[in-house]
Amino acid sequence: MARTHSSHTGSRMRMRSPQGSAAPRSGSEDGSQYEMDLDALGLNSTFESTALEGLGEAPVDRVDTSEVEGPDDFTMNMTYWMTADVLPAQAKSRVALNETQSRNSRSATGEEGGEGDQNDQDDQDDQDDQDDQDDQDDQDDQDDQAAAGASTAASPTVRVHGTTASREYSTPASERSMANEEKVRSFLSALPDTELDHALTGSPLRVSRPRKLQLPRASPPKPRALQPTVEDGDTPRNLAQQTAVPQHELASRTRIAELETLLSYTRAELDTTRNDNYKHKDAIARLEASLEEQRAKQDADGSSADAQLKALADGHKTQLQQLEERLHQEHRRALQAQREELERRLGALEMSNREASEQVSAKTEELERAQEQLARKNSQEEEQRERNDTEREQAFTAERTELFNRLASVQTRADSLQVDLVRATAEARAAREDSQARESRDAASQMALHGQLSRISSLETQLQDARFSLECAQADVAAKEQLFQTNIALNDNLRVLRSELEAQRIALADLRPGQDRRSPSDEQLESELAAKNQVIEQHVAERHSLERQLNTAQGRIAGLETSLTTLRAQLANAHRETGIARADTDRLTHDLKDKNDRLVDAQAEADRRLADVEKKLAKTKDLKAEAESNFRELKSQHDDLTEGHAAILEDVRDKAEDAVRKTGALLAQERKEKSRLKKNVEHLQREIDNLRTEHEKEHAVPLGSDSDTTTPVPAAKPVDDTKDKEINSLRSIIKNQLTEIKTLKSSHSSTLSTLATSHETSLGTLRTEISTLRHQLQTQAHDHAAVNAAMDEQLSTLLSKLMKERARTVVGKRDGQWEEVQRSSAGEKELLGKVLMRQWGREECGVSQEGGRQVFEYKYVAREK
Repeated sequence: MARTHSSHTGSRMRMRSPQGSAAPRSGSEDGSQYEMDLDALGLNSTFESTALEGLGEAPVDRVDTSEVEGPDDFTMNMTYWMTADVLPAQAKSRVALNETQSRNSRSATGEEGGEGDQNDQDDQDDQDDQDDQDDQDDQDDQDDQAAAGASTAASPTVRVHGTTASREYSTPASERSMANEEKVRSFLSALPDTELDHALTGSPLRVSRPRKLQLPRASPPKPRALQPTVEDGDTPRNLAQQTAVPQHELASRTRIAELETLLSYTRAELDTTRNDNYKHKDAIARLEASLEEQRAKQDADGSSADAQLKALADGHKTQLQQLEERLHQEHRRALQAQREELERRLGALEMSNREASEQVSAKTEELERAQEQLARKNSQEEEQRERNDTEREQAFTAERTELFNRLASVQTRADSLQVDLVRATAEARAAREDSQARESRDAASQMALHGQLSRISSLETQLQDARFSLECAQADVAAKEQLFQTNIALNDNLRVLRSELEAQRIALADLRPGQDRRSPSDEQLESELAAKNQVIEQHVAERHSLERQLNTAQGRIAGLETSLTTLRAQLANAHRETGIARADTDRLTHDLKDKNDRLVDAQAEADRRLADVEKKLAKTKDLKAEAESNFRELKSQHDDLTEGHAAILEDVRDKAEDAVRKTGALLAQERKEKSRLKKNVEHLQREIDNLRTEHEKEHAVPLGSDSDTTTPVPAAKPVDDTKDKEINSLRSIIKNQLTEIKTLKSSHSSTLSTLATSHETSLGTLRTEISTLRHQLQTQAHDHAAVNAAMDEQLSTLLSKLMKERARTVVGKRDGQWEEVQRSSAGEKELLGKVLMRQWGREECGVSQEGGRQVFEYKYVAREK
């Protein structure tokens, strides 16, 4: 990974440098560095644990806002002033000064230089051992991820430099740092040392074995130094000059030369440490790559979870839409079935009316035909009577045949009436079957309603399942929030750790300015150098270890900051999605309730319509019963008439047979008498002839012809009278029979006319009822259309109001969450500023008395708002 250097501008709102330098920072020449009071930050002075056991406990030291004096943006700009780049001239002068100091210290204590070489050799050996252990440690990298989970992102809040005047009133740096030095060492010895490749993904409760890093070498960075603090942030800072040494002291100059040689050795050691720092940077780059992979995995998991939530929401939406469509379709089908059933009933009634009218017309036609036939037969009979007056015997036989034909026609008419009766009974049976079919359809419609109710119950169970899935999603979001709170607690602990590391760095930097406080005399220099060179060597070793730990901590901090940002973004997305899901579920539940209300209303309307139809069916059944009773009465009357007509016909037939029998007997007697009379007449004629011949012979009278012609006349007159009497009696009998037949015809026509009038009245009533039913159906259709339109308008207004209220509540919740986040961040910043200002006040002016406010050396002008 290529190295990059930070290029900051002079902006004071810059929080901190995006990439810190791995080179060691030298202390200020004209100012002292401060240590952090670890007890003031809420840490245990013994440092026997990693401070992970009391994550949820409140901090020990609480600071009020009234105790802090200074500008509001002081803590935000402090990090930039501490980590800004140094000008090249200042850096060169700083490096030269360090070289002279190290050279003088090396020349004074050669033994200590040998010990430094031995330390270098030990470091090299440790690196070789680390190379041998790299292959073995790759297998255990995932197990060592536990030690870095307790650290979270934070920014160091340490004030570095004061002024010369402030140092005069404070204790020396060596004495001030001894108390905190022991604390830091015990705390760092308790910390787990993990490998950087997987330091950010481990568990915070597992302690792994210590190990060292061996990383490839990179090019050295440019030197960096600290910039001015807040009190003189607008003015450039000049490095302090070396302490002037008198020229007449030659021994001190030789000592300085020796120290310069020692500085050259230390420079070589610094080069090696710089190379190690480059290796650490490469390791950090690998860590960043692994973190990016982990971040990509987390993004993929988040996208998969989002896709699942969206798929669930889309599935619920589609299910509800399908439910709505099914309900609409079923409602439409039910209404269509009811309309078709009503139309079918109306058609059946019209068909029955049409058939009845056709039957009545057929019966009237048959009656007209019978009347025509009777009139034709009467005319034929009159013609036959007029033509056959001379042929009496043939007339009697023809009249007899005609009577038999008439009886057969009457019998056929009776049979046709019987057929009509059977047809009427069949129609009544069909109407009864139609009523039974209607009842079966009503039962089927009730079964369909029960099926719809079961469907609604199943849909309610599905809705409960969807609510359970939403509650599971809310539980997952709550778990994520708990993880976020734990990360915040770990962030606080890491902030404390960083403050301790900065305190150690300050302690190391405070050792260097102590070398500049040498007195002009060589004896004082030698005494001080002999006492402090050993301390310098120890601090150099400790500085290397602390720099390594600082680099690892910075990498951890950066990774945890990125992970925290991603987790916050995911949490915000989860909150937003849960809000959307809740809004959708509320809307869908409200729609389902509306649909259920509509279904209940439709069911009530269908029940009402069914009740109306049942009432109409009851009315039709009553009318049908009345019609059947009328038909029965008419049938009984018809049966009575047919029976009376048959009895009359039998009587007429018996009378006609008796008359025919009597006439036959009379004719036989008349024939016998006629034959006897003819015989008598012939005998008398013969006797007359004999007597005439005898008389002519005897008397020869000329008038014998007249007597012969006149003698048979008196005997023929009684014969003609008897015949006329018989003919007149026969004619009277025939007239009586014709009158009886006419009376039967008139009675039959009267019964038929009464039947026709009754049928016409029933048809009229049925037509009026059908017209009223049609009018009622039209009015109901108009009423339903008006009710549906009004309900649609009310539902649209209610839905619009509900959507507006839902949007208003969602926006209010989002704004409240944002305000809470801003308040929490502002409170954290304020707390950090208070702690920092209190620590700075203690370093500048000492610890205040119990019950009093902390005193500061500087007074700041309040910023104008």
